[in-house]
Amino acid sequence: MHAATQNTSQGWFDKVREFFYAERVPYGLALIRIVLPWVIFIDGLPRAFQVRELYSSDGAPAPLWEGYGLTEGFPFVPAPVAVAGYWALMFFLLAVSLGWMTRFSLIAATVLYMYFTPLDMISTMNKYTVLSGHALFLLSLSPCGSLWSVDAWIRRQRDPLTPSRPRFPIWPQRLIQLLIGIVYLAAAVTKLHTPVFFSGEHLVFWMLTETTASNPIGDWMSMYPAVAPLTAYATVIWEVIFIFVAWRGIGRITMLGFGVVFHALTYGMLGLIVFPLLYCVLYLAWLHEEDVQRISRWWSQRTGRVASHVAEAVSTAPVNGRWSGWFAPAPNVAMFGVLTAVTMLASVEIERRSDVFGERRAEGKPALQFVPEARVAELLRQDERLRPQDKVFSFDVGSQVIGGILANHRDVFGYDEDVVVQCSLTPPHEDMWVEFNLHDARGRLITRQGQFAARENLRVTHTHRFGEGLPAGEYVWVLRFDGHDIAERRFHLGRAAVQPASVAAAAIVE
Repeated sequence: MHAATQNTSQGWFDKVREFFYAERVPYGLALIRIVLPWVIFIDGLPRAFQVRELYSSDGAPAPLWEGYGLTEGFPFVPAPVAVAGYWALMFFLLAVSLGWMTRFSLIAATVLYMYFTPLDMISTMNKYTVLSGHALFLLSLSPCGSLWSVDAWIRRQRDPLTPSRPRFPIWPQRLIQLLIGIVYLAAAVTKLHTPVFFSGEHLVFWMLTETTASNPIGDWMSMYPAVAPLTAYATVIWEVIFIFVAWRGIGRITMLGFGVVFHALTYGMLGLIVFPLLYCVLYLAWLHEEDVQRISRWWSQRTGRVASHVAEAVSTAPVNGRWSGWFAPAPNVAMFGVLTAVTMLASVEIERRSDVFGERRAEGKPALQFVPEARVAELLRQDERLRPQDKVFSFDVGSQVIGGILANHRDVFGYDEDVVVQCSLTPPHEDMWVEFNLHDARGRLITRQGQFAARENLRVTHTHRFGEGLPAGEYVWVLRFDGHDIAERRFHLGRAAVQPASVAAAAIVE
């Protein structure tokens, strides 16, 4: 019995060791290294021209620690130093993509990236900068520069016997995979404590804005609010199970496929750009050697050219590889250092000549202008109230509710079926008394139903069932609060079986 337990324990330990230390060709890490800097450039390069304002002591930085009431953090440096450091970061990221002085470039880029991003909490630091900073750090621990890089080309030039596809322990790639899975799991836990996520209000309001960027299908999707809670539950389930099943076989294909679709939809529905691209790039950590072999065979069969060269390039036959040195030979280091220095000095000189703050203008440095007193009074006044109609997001009539949200819109109803009248409010709003009043076609009040909407409620719903007391015909639901009729929805009440809204409307017209 003791021997069996010991064998089981040893088997589990061997599996864990194999999981982290099995030797593989780092195809996925090399691809991440090549593409990740260009994703960072999308957000980083535009800010390279506002370094003085955002990150230096000469501007107005908004550091992370001040948001938490702390007075000390990273030191602020003068504008020339900040400009030189930021453009050095851009140079190091470019070198990372090229695979030139890869490990040094990754370490330098990680340090500089994690220095600059917390200095601007308002526009620079966000979820994807934190994630990309972790990715750069993990890449700096990996042999990602051992293939498809300038460093690998230089090594082969100096030693033609250097393996073109060396193998290394896979643990850095595993850490990137675990990073993604843990982030998803933590996001799911956060969503579980956010009720407005499951009700769909958060998603619908976000789809109707263009805070981040243009969202091509956001407005269209907001017309179907019942989709929001369905996608919310599907997202949380996917985030919870991702880290447990996204390792092999159909589980890997399903989780990664759903992830690509999910992140693509975050662009179409919410206008996110860098965030979905970053995740799709990090998904390359799940690229296996077998995947590269299959792609190679498919390509060679399709093209019928250079098949032997491709097969040789992606060969996964075991070879003895060694971890690359921390630095390339001396001439390579010297050229790298010279280009780094030139980039830093040129950026400082260009920024100085641009004279962002107009300090060297002939008319002198610009002076702050006083805001007119009338404008100050307008900005600070608190006696204006929102119009009642500005507190309403939507007012609809239907018959089906999913997750507390009206799922369909109808304008024809039969007797003895539920009619759902729903009003969605725009936050923030005060405690309100909301009325759903039923009028006939001539505007005469038939019934009055009221509900209390607390300030934390974003939706008020009334369910009504018509008996035989009303004749068939046209009626109106009227939304009323603050002493005003805010909105109305017309519908037809009839004795016949319920028809789809479009068919019924055509029949009424005829």
